[in-house]
Amino acid sequence: MKKDFSKAIKYTTKVLDAWLPYKILCDRIPGLSVGIIHNGKLVYREGFGYADIESKIPMSPKTCFRIASISKTFTAIAIMQLIERGRIKLDDRVEKYLPWFKVQARGADLSGITIRQLLSHTAGVFRDGVTAHWENDKFPDLAGLKKSISEKTAVFKNLTHFKYSNFGFALLGEIIKKASGVSYNEYVAEHIIKKLKMERTAPDFNKKHEKWLAKGYPQSIPNKKRTVFIHSEVRAYAPATGFLSNVPDLAKYLAAISPKGPRVLIGRDSKKELLKPHWSIGEKGTSYGLGFLIYKIGKRKIVGHGGGFAGFITKISFDVENDIGVITLTNTNNSPCDSINTGIFESIYKFADRKSTHAKGERITQQEKLEGAYRSRWGDTIIVGADNNLIAFDPKENSPVKESDLLKPKGKNKFLMQTRSNFDYQGEFATFIFERESKKATKVILGTNPAKRLEK
Repeated sequence: MKKDFSKAIKYTTKVLDAWLPYKILCDRIPGLSVGIIHNGKLVYREGFGYADIESKIPMSPKTCFRIASISKTFTAIAIMQLIERGRIKLDDRVEKYLPWFKVQARGADLSGITIRQLLSHTAGVFRDGVTAHWENDKFPDLAGLKKSISEKTAVFKNLTHFKYSNFGFALLGEIIKKASGVSYNEYVAEHIIKKLKMERTAPDFNKKHEKWLAKGYPQSIPNKKRTVFIHSEVRAYAPATGFLSNVPDLAKYLAAISPKGPRVLIGRDSKKELLKPHWSIGEKGTSYGLGFLIYKIGKRKIVGHGGGFAGFITKISFDVENDIGVITLTNTNNSPCDSINTGIFESIYKFADRKSTHAKGERITQQEKLEGAYRSRWGDTIIVGADNNLIAFDPKENSPVKESDLLKPKGKNKFLMQTRSNFDYQGEFATFIFERESKKATKVILGTNPAKRLEK
């Protein structure tokens, strides 16, 4: 039976609009920007919270974020473009393009490392070189990159471990420069960003981008004012972590890399090569392709990448079979961005997989009068309508629909509760109360527990 993902996404967006304004408060996330792509089109985009807390600038889908390691996917695309043009080969050795790589090693055997191994994090090289740039924001240039190479560069023999390496992707940037004849930043700007008409995307930060960017915040520490991280250039590490972008631009990008999409950046065979598993990362059901993480949500295959930068946690992900993409971007380096991304997919799948959300013989009149956020002394409950039922969930949940209770209509403003836990009010009723002349329910009684509406 064919799944109705359009309808499932429609219900999910209702959930997001109700859930995320409270979720970001529960998790102390300053701001969040979300996008959903289906069949190549951006069907949902919304911002929640603030891009700048101090100035009360609201988050918008157009707000830009440092997307950090999502940059690796752009680098992988650039490599595949050069392969398609016959400039390089996947199994070429690094030293063919960067002779200084072997020379600088001073006794370490780096001669067998290939482009494929760098892309799949199987080269065995160290993660971040020898500088503390993640702490002091002083990222190395090419001279610094060369200087970091020594007998310590090879942590493992190549093709023996999955060893995540930003340094390895910095090398890929230099290979792109050598093979194309222009700098990495110039190459990706011309052959990816410009080609997709990405209006607020760049491979590295400079001052002209500051007005686009959200402010990036550290974790919220009790009794301390929240500080702001400065934006910094990442220089030679741009191919690993430099990019900044936003929801509309990343939607264009996800549509372009979909195997079902048109050949805009690379051909179908190149896409398959990037998105197939090359090495297990050591976690059940999760592997790495070439610049892309490959994992499962339930039984469905997802590809994508996350990113972490000072003040930002981000994630893009794509269900190849069903042509659905999810973008989640946050402006704090202490957020459940990855879990929210997964929770959005799980919500879509829950709605798509259930046989029907219709209740036989009962219809809810003016459902929107019941929907909303309610609070009791035991916590908050979000209630959202789906067909002729309601679902209720805690806004703290990372996967609200998966972790929801079902409310089935059994009379005017009265619903039978099907709860996930038998310790709750399973089999009892939720009753909505309206005060005189109120346009929306002002209270819901869940079993015997009253909860008042939060918003008017």
